[in-house]
Amino acid sequence: MSMIFKPERQLPLPTTDLLSYIFDDPLYDPNEPIYIDAHNPTLTISCNGARKMVKQLIQGLQNSGLERGDCVIYYSVLVLAIIGAGGVFTGTNPSHTTSELVHHLRISKARFLISEPDLILPILEAARQVNLPEGNSWVLDTHDASTDVAPSNDLLTISIGLSSWRTLLTHGESEWQRFDNLATTRETTAARFLSSGTTGLPKAVDITHYNLVAQHTLVFEAHPRPYRMTSLIALPVFHAAIAPLVHIGSLRSGYKMYIMRRFELGSYLRFVKQYAVTDLIVVPPILTAILASDSPGRETGLKEVRNVVCGAAPLDKDTQGRVVRELLPDGAPLTQGWGMTETCCAAMMLPYPEVDDTGSVGRLIPNVEAKLIDDNGENISAYDVPGELCIRGPTTGFDADSWLKTGDVAICDGVTRKWYIVDRKKELIKVRGFQVAPSELEAVLLSHPAVVDAAVVGVCDPLHGSERPRAFVVAKPGELLRGDEVRRYAAERLAGYKDISGGVRAVEAIPRNASGKILRRVLSGLAESSNIVLHRVLSLMRYRDAITQLFEAHTGINTR
Repeated sequence: MSMIFKPERQLPLPTTDLLSYIFDDPLYDPNEPIYIDAHNPTLTISCNGARKMVKQLIQGLQNSGLERGDCVIYYSVLVLAIIGAGGVFTGTNPSHTTSELVHHLRISKARFLISEPDLILPILEAARQVNLPEGNSWVLDTHDASTDVAPSNDLLTISIGLSSWRTLLTHGESEWQRFDNLATTRETTAARFLSSGTTGLPKAVDITHYNLVAQHTLVFEAHPRPYRMTSLIALPVFHAAIAPLVHIGSLRSGYKMYIMRRFELGSYLRFVKQYAVTDLIVVPPILTAILASDSPGRETGLKEVRNVVCGAAPLDKDTQGRVVRELLPDGAPLTQGWGMTETCCAAMMLPYPEVDDTGSVGRLIPNVEAKLIDDNGENISAYDVPGELCIRGPTTGFDADSWLKTGDVAICDGVTRKWYIVDRKKELIKVRGFQVAPSELEAVLLSHPAVVDAAVVGVCDPLHGSERPRAFVVAKPGELLRGDEVRRYAAERLAGYKDISGGVRAVEAIPRNASGKILRRVLSGLAESSNIVLHRVLSLMRYRDAITQLFEAHTGINTR
């Protein structure tokens, strides 16, 4: 008999559209700043300000020809307007190459795009390759709309003739598309995130209004804080792990969001203290960077924080313990959560103020169910037995009765009902919170003219609390492969976080089973046995690079 793991609670869920859920009847002062520029806190947006701008953008987008179901490349200020106009929001990684952007545009079926000036050229080239009409692009020039003086990065925009996104604000206002019935909210796509699949290139995951409303209701409103939450956001807001909180939770519940453009350790520690931040959402590399830092703010920067949640990649118990002992005030919890793009972020968590030091990813959030299956696909009917985790619930983009196979091997404690991720059936490599599919890297390596076979595995990088991709390659007969040249070849075709920073190793053959599937466990064993050598080599490389930089600075001679 199948055993279904149940949550502690089942809660009723709203059936309204996402923007009505966010903007109707706020329970806080709607004129109070919600979005605040951490670098310049005089720049703010309130709930009423956001609502007005969203209505203006809805009218502008509709005047430009956006239709229900259309998908737009975004900048975060436009997300809700895109959804409210009946479109579908998707966000790209700013480090993506043109070829990666082409893939994103194709699978997301984008018809419009908005980009910052610094990123516009690769975006426009990708748009050209997918035959996106020239008039369907705007630039997110971010200088003060009250001045006619454009910064230098806007000059590029002027030279290529793109319109500013602010032109969308000049058409008056329009209400968002409202609805309040279960069938419509379940069927209407609001966002299209990219998920790193294990069988090839990234895949598009449709997230509905119902999924997003359920996520905030079950994660935050089901576990209210006894205080007003203030967060510092340094994670990429295009990512499914943080987008629901930043774009929905802030305006729905009045959470203050101080936004950083990117993570920079010194500024991060300073802002946490300066803005009396209560809650941090982090990935393991942020915590390991703080622990390893000799910054003046290390010892005191987090001493007023009340709650820290870590996700996107596993956090080992030793690091978790050090953060709690060395960085946080007494009683402040550091807990982990678990989720994936297909679950619209979190599916497991521990509610504030519960403390955990066991490495658990928490318990099932309300309304979400789980089951475990063994290697033969049979259901596991006991606690404390590991199996592949399957999930279903209102936050997943699947039918109510369908199970999502996650690829993670999990175990549920029979006493505490806490969940633990103990292995990964799926082969994704976690690099600084990003998921890297080995199959994508292998496809690039196999396009190298001297490579006949290739495999990629993740190797542990304890220094940064992350993993590094390591490649094993087989040379074509008569060819000689150089690891640095192969790595450079791949780097020219992939985003920076997909760099094969764990090294390239030439082998005579890639181990495979009878059906031709790569035996990654064998390669992982080889990688782990040589990992100590890797760390020594990386240390020597860093030392060499530092000496080279000093030499160049003093002599003016470029040695590279």
